[in-house]
Amino acid sequence: MSKYSKQFKLKVVKEFLKSGGLKRVGHLFEISHSDVRKWTLAYQAHGHSGLNPSYQRHSPEFKVQVLQYMALHQISARPAAAHFSIGSMTTILQWQKLYNEGGITALANRPVGQPPMPHFNIKALLKKPVSELTPAEMRRRLEYAEAEAAYLKKLEALAQSKAVKENKPK
Repeated sequence: MSKYSKQFKLKVVKEFLKSGGLKRVGHLFEISHSDVRKWTLAYQAHGHSGLNPSYQRHSPEFKVQVLQYMALHQISARPAAAHFSIGSMTTILQWQKLYNEGGITALANRPVGQPPMPHFNIKALLKKPVSELTPAEMRRRLEYAEAEAAYLKKLEALAQSKAVKENKPK
């Protein structure tokens, strides 16, 4: 969800267009003057729809298109963000940095969040003879045995503490 409503953004933009002064309008509404500039550029480029929050993933080809547009028209990231309806100019600056370091492959979308754990079949590993295990499988089998031992120790400790509590007079 956006920090500011569309109605609030529109009110700020109308005030700026009516009387000008980025810092004055920012101070009046108690927001950053850069937000006033960003919303005004978006409004001028796309009208009311430019003030809608947009959360979308962009393809590497689109990212390169934005960077080429900036180079062709000799504009900075802020007007490019307004032109392409990108929420923040820092997004484009990040794309530019990635592109300069690694080309179009660096702009590929990466999965969000933690990667899933690899599927692992412990039963098959335990059935396999030790002589046929690879070093990675041997390590995994050892980790499993250590975890199993720790689990059993904890279970034993909990059972003993429960027995002590039951035998203790009230």
